Amino acid sequence: MTRKDYVMIADTLRELLADIDREPPGMREVLTGERIGVASVARRLADQLRQDNPRFDRTRFIEACGLTA
Repeated sequence: MTRKDYVMIADTLRELLADIDREPPGMREVLTGERIGVASVARRLADQLRQDNPRFDRTRFIEACGLTA
């Protein structure tokens, strides 16, 4: 995979989280599980991408997804 691929994946996950955060306050609570799921996918992907490429920066990827490492 290339840097461009990593950026595209991180952008997509960040956009999903932003979509959840834009929901009205009452709906955000309902989508808390969805937010946790997206964060879990981001972290698992980061682990797999790190195994695929030893130079992959997991922390940078997680932060690019809009999460804290």
